[in-house]
Amino acid sequence: MKNKPNVILITVDSLRADHLGYMGYNKKITPNIDALAKESTIFTHAYSTGPVTPHSFPSILTSTYPFDYHGVVKIERPRVLISEIFKENGFITAAFHSNSYVSSFFGYNKGWDYFEDITVPYEKPEGAQKYGKVELFFKKLFKEPLKKILPYVSAESLFLIIYLNYRLQNTQLNFKIRAKEKNLVIKEFINSVKDQNKPFFIWIHYMDLHIPYISKKTRIYNRPLSFLEIACSNFGYISSPFYFKNQTLPKSLLKFGKRCINKTVELYDEELAYFDQQFGELIKFLKEEGIYDNSIICFTADHGDEFFEHKGGSHFQKLYNELLHVPLLIKDPFQKTNRIIDKKVSLIDLSPTLCDLAGLQKPPTFKGGNLFKDSRSLIFHQTSSDTKGGKYYVFGFSRLEQCKIGCQSEEWKYIIDYGKNTEELYNLLSDPKEQNNIIKLESKVALKMRNAIQDFNKENPPFSLLNKDNFKDISYIKI
Repeated sequence: MKNKPNVILITVDSLRADHLGYMGYNKKITPNIDALAKESTIFTHAYSTGPVTPHSFPSILTSTYPFDYHGVVKIERPRVLISEIFKENGFITAAFHSNSYVSSFFGYNKGWDYFEDITVPYEKPEGAQKYGKVELFFKKLFKEPLKKILPYVSAESLFLIIYLNYRLQNTQLNFKIRAKEKNLVIKEFINSVKDQNKPFFIWIHYMDLHIPYISKKTRIYNRPLSFLEIACSNFGYISSPFYFKNQTLPKSLLKFGKRCINKTVELYDEELAYFDQQFGELIKFLKEEGIYDNSIICFTADHGDEFFEHKGGSHFQKLYNELLHVPLLIKDPFQKTNRIIDKKVSLIDLSPTLCDLAGLQKPPTFKGGNLFKDSRSLIFHQTSSDTKGGKYYVFGFSRLEQCKIGCQSEEWKYIIDYGKNTEELYNLLSDPKEQNNIIKLESKVALKMRNAIQDFNKENPPFSLLNKDNFKDISYIKI
């Protein structure tokens, strides 16, 4: 086993591909990630199968689609985690994360010798405390009819001050453990196993880029955070379908988002710069310990984040490419120079590729192939619809009528929302930002893509263990 390479899978929550230097971003804030790219295969057009963590990680770690079998509730049979394959083949396996959606509760702990749900204290911004008295003031006002309040306070200020103050002080945000703290645990683990006569497979998931964007500049302890800093660091929550039906924002908040989006992006980039620095520290450690050269290193993200491209922020159940286009780097110790692969690839092929590179046979449950050898004419994406009374389904949906499915080729992007009975079609060559829905102008293309979705659903019947005996042809949906 000594001659087997180590495999290190690094995933970053909410990392957009277009904010990295090697992908052409004009701000040079990722020198360490860019340095890895120079020694890796760069997949310039890699896409997640879903826009949120629970709808993307089943594909990353089990090479199955989000709606397969029982859906995204838990990782259960017949899904097989890549960790189980590596462990069965003699690798030491370890996972380090702080995201509850990929915790043992959801079945992600299978096949790991060490499974670390890292929960150290979350670093809260000092300025969050500033708005406590303001919140109490508005709570008193809420005893009166809302229409009596609004003439004196704008709707956006009222909502933002109360809600964001709550979010920033809420202990549920403890998931955002800093990369520096995670690296300490990872280094301790590697030092404990590096002398064993076994290779290791490690998965590390970083949360630094997830909202709220509380960066180095906003962690200044001799002053409170400004209202703008608090609002922009958390604006993604405001566009959440948890609070607004069908993700339609009130005009006041829509104006606020447009006016302040540059500040939001600035805070996001500061978080990215911080993460890149800590990522560089991890790579430096791997090199000093003689591990880097004999390791397959894969770097990717579960999804991106939206910066008002489609009237919202953060990441919710939308299938636009600002949420689906992710970075993907694979450093193979046997590869002497970097390569650039421009074809569109799906993260459903990631686990089979890592198995192949490590010389392991993939299980029959893996639906993906080898990123280096296989090609896909269409990339498929799945998430939940947001139409049932405005409810945002992360889990608990089990019918096609609660779903949204998309597919894209080099030229076209098609999305069907079964909850709304709507279709969208975009020409990605002339409209890469997906702003102009031309479904009514390109009927032949729409028919072709619609048929592709039907074929995909027949080959991968959604929630098949729940409704495999009565799965119906989706053509009954009226568009």
